[in-house]
Amino acid sequence: MSIETLVLEPLKGMMDTVLFSFIPTLFIALLILGVGWLMVRFLRDKVIVYFLELIEFDKIADKMGIKAVLKSGGIRRSPSAVVGCLVYCVMMVMVLILTVQALGFHFAAGLIDSMLGYIPSVIIGALVLIIGMYLARFVSVLVYIAAKHTDMPAPAMLSRLSKLVIMIYVAILYLKEIGFVALFEGVHYTIFIGGVVFALALAFGLAGKDVASHYLHVFDVKKSAK
Repeated sequence: MSIETLVLEPLKGMMDTVLFSFIPTLFIALLILGVGWLMVRFLRDKVIVYFLELIEFDKIADKMGIKAVLKSGGIRRSPSAVVGCLVYCVMMVMVLILTVQALGFHFAAGLIDSMLGYIPSVIIGALVLIIGMYLARFVSVLVYIAAKHTDMPAPAMLSRLSKLVIMIYVAILYLKEIGFVALFEGVHYTIFIGGVVFALALAFGLAGKDVASHYLHVFDVKKSAK
């Protein structure tokens, strides 16, 4: 077997593959990435942010309290810039998917598609968590006011307890929404709830003896007064 058959022909086939298959594909993928990046930046800066500034979105967000929430979270950008950044990230992911598909990595494109399909669940779960936190705070204030005006002992503790119960329920809803459904079905859910109840009972038994005795003493005083 000659050297040409052993060395030159495989080398020629490899060079043909690189020159006429891989390099054009790589060029097309880089072209898609570059043009897509420029288009996405143009849409963000010249269309989305410009339109939001035109309708005075920042003033509307400031009146709704969104700007204060962003500042408390350490975000110094304006609400319109935040929206533009979110749209930019989503559209760049789409450009990356097209780039990966152009390179022929279909498994990576499928993985990115799965990640994108998971994003709505995370967003909905975050909204549920945020609404639940505000609801828990509102209910805790109501419980405190009611306990304070009905002369119930330890109104602050009742308020914190009601807030804790609502937050635990909201956390369960959040975990279900982001995909941890199996934790709250069948035996797993029973074990989880049993563990939480046992932990609360143990904590109250060890640290809440004085509170319980105070409750009983108040009720005894009210009965004797009658």
